[in-house]
Amino acid sequence: MRERTQVGFSLLAILAAGMTLSAAWPTALPIVGEADHDEGKHSETPLTAQQIRDLVDRAIENQRRNDLMLDQYARTEHSLFHGSGKEPKRDVVSRVIPAGEGIIRVELERDGKTSDAAYLEEQWHGVAQALFAEAHGRNPHVANFFETGRRRHERADMVTAIGKAFIFRWAGRASINGRRVVKLNFTPDPAYRSSTRFAAIYAHSSGAAWVDESSAQLIRAEAELTDDVSWGAGIIAKVYRGGKFTFEQREVEPGVWMPTQYSYDFDGRKFLFSLDVHERMDYTEYVRVGPPEEAIAVIRREHPSIFANQN
Repeated sequence: MRERTQVGFSLLAILAAGMTLSAAWPTALPIVGEADHDEGKHSETPLTAQQIRDLVDRAIENQRRNDLMLDQYARTEHSLFHGSGKEPKRDVVSRVIPAGEGIIRVELERDGKTSDAAYLEEQWHGVAQALFAEAHGRNPHVANFFETGRRRHERADMVTAIGKAFIFRWAGRASINGRRVVKLNFTPDPAYRSSTRFAAIYAHSSGAAWVDESSAQLIRAEAELTDDVSWGAGIIAKVYRGGKFTFEQREVEPGVWMPTQYSYDFDGRKFLFSLDVHERMDYTEYVRVGPPEEAIAVIRREHPSIFANQN
């Protein structure tokens, strides 16, 4: 994806506490109080520093596992983008199909207009071609195929680095959708040093994460840039202070947590041009399709006609 998306993935990793991703979703998950008084004094007892560290470590490991599992789940993606300059506003609903080293997007609706039958059939043929290619070790040559494999290693490094790049502090307990969660605030660790390109984002971000205490799964997180962040001494790009990112996920199957919503709002500059990005991505209708060999069977059942001439 484009530069704005790369910045988005950097911020997403901050929020993953251990993000990325792609029918409108409900508004942000409700947070009911900073403590559930029905639980009595025990619910007010803060975690110790070591307990916080253990919880963060578990959340990071879970997030790495969730990220790997995402490659086996189809989902519906609703992208609402507001930009400036050459990138117009757009509102797109797509079905995202994982396909080995990438994903395939089938555009279902754009700016309120449903895709016509011929265009849908063309796209689903592309899905079949990409899945067959990946299943047989070939490179897909399909218009709506987006490579994601090369980013996985970098993203895993970004997620792992969170435990070193930030200091997490107790901020209370809350209830989200009936789940008892721990709220943690995070700020940059001044002792953290890294030459990776996402380190600049980490060093100038702070926020909060809500983690299910029993499962150590991230439910919601928010981050904000506390300073301007520059690349190439500000000549290549700069993102201005105040940029915000939010992330939410839920359990789609027992023990499997997937993103339901993330959004980022930031202003900046790329070379001499302004860069204003405001995007929200909602994800629904998760279905496990597995690796390409298994996904072929799932998609064949849903769209038998497009496989008629596939070998």
